[in-house]
Amino acid sequence: MFFFCNTLVHRPLWHLPRLQPIEHTLFRSPYILRQLGFNARQIDAGFYRTATGAKPFTAGAIAAAFVRSQPEDFLANQQQVLRALWDYCPGQFQSALWAMDSVHFKVPRGAHTPEQAFKACVLGVWQESVVWPMLWMLVPSTEAEITVGRKLVTAAEAVIGEGTIRHLLVDRGYLDGAWLTELHARGTRVTIGVREDMRIMEDMRNLSRLPGQTWEQAEAPKIHAEPKPERAIMSLPAMEAEWEACDVPLSACLIRDTYPDEVRYRGLVTTEPHIPAGDILSDDRKRWTLEEVFMTLTCYWHFDDLPACRLGVAYAMSHFALLAFTLMGFYLQETDAVIDIRTWNKAPPPLPLPERELAVYAGPHFALLFPSQLVTIILEHMDAWQANREQLLMALRLTEGNT
Repeated sequence: MFFFCNTLVHRPLWHLPRLQPIEHTLFRSPYILRQLGFNARQIDAGFYRTATGAKPFTAGAIAAAFVRSQPEDFLANQQQVLRALWDYCPGQFQSALWAMDSVHFKVPRGAHTPEQAFKACVLGVWQESVVWPMLWMLVPSTEAEITVGRKLVTAAEAVIGEGTIRHLLVDRGYLDGAWLTELHARGTRVTIGVREDMRIMEDMRNLSRLPGQTWEQAEAPKIHAEPKPERAIMSLPAMEAEWEACDVPLSACLIRDTYPDEVRYRGLVTTEPHIPAGDILSDDRKRWTLEEVFMTLTCYWHFDDLPACRLGVAYAMSHFALLAFTLMGFYLQETDAVIDIRTWNKAPPPLPLPERELAVYAGPHFALLFPSQLVTIILEHMDAWQANREQLLMALRLTEGNT
């Protein structure tokens, strides 16, 4: 099932708005066929077998294959990809800083399919200006973040080992003191926000009022609302006694945003002692890099613009869009593009245009020739080609789009 689709199914890579044009664009393009090394005649004549015999590999065949797919299929496939990337690109994982968050999808109602929704909980490795999606789980939109987050981190550890994720950035949806304690025991530090109704948040505010406590100025948050608040932060070490469910060392950062008409407080904690508030806040800002990746995938890759389809097909389209984004980013870093980090979180490349070559077949073999090369061969072997005059003209008309 996954043989072709690591390169063929992520329609955003080729700017294909729907599955339907894939067979007309992809399987007839000499440029793409040459890049992928596929024999177009074999695809057209019969590339995969069913109970009724060999069938051509078309867009319909892709959709039919993925209709039966389950979320576990995509997780297992991506675990294999993660293992390969971990072995092949160790430098990409040097930061050991990871982020996790969810992105939601809606599948519109179709003639024979109901409206549906799901989400992808994505775990990625952080680099400057980008978080590369590495592993994800496709689950119902109603599944709790902490539930799917636990499963996803466990699935990643099964591939790369416990403690390899040395620092994990998550939002408050993953708050669970027992889980943070488990991760700390496995060698993973977690930085996370706390809710306003938690005892530790109340204690942080009370401690900030004690004599001798000092606030330090911090950069204002990057928000579109005006006016921006004046931001100050305070370091609060050794907060573990204030969160009974989390039996690990805790450093805290209390944030105070002062607006003209009100003051707002926000709390962050990290499961490591003696971390200054400025470092905790800086790490929390890095978590937003994953949100920016989701924005790029939404605005430029249109990966949430799903057609009316079966849920398995929708899973495939979102899965391979995430995979394409990461693979393309890793590829670009093998080129000079690595010099400019602004190119890492970017739109897909322009739609490749067919080149001037023609695919010429002889039995099971084929070659890509320029028109002048083909005409030269024909003129030098005129008598042999005359016997196949009609087939030659038909093939040339096919390359022109005239059948």
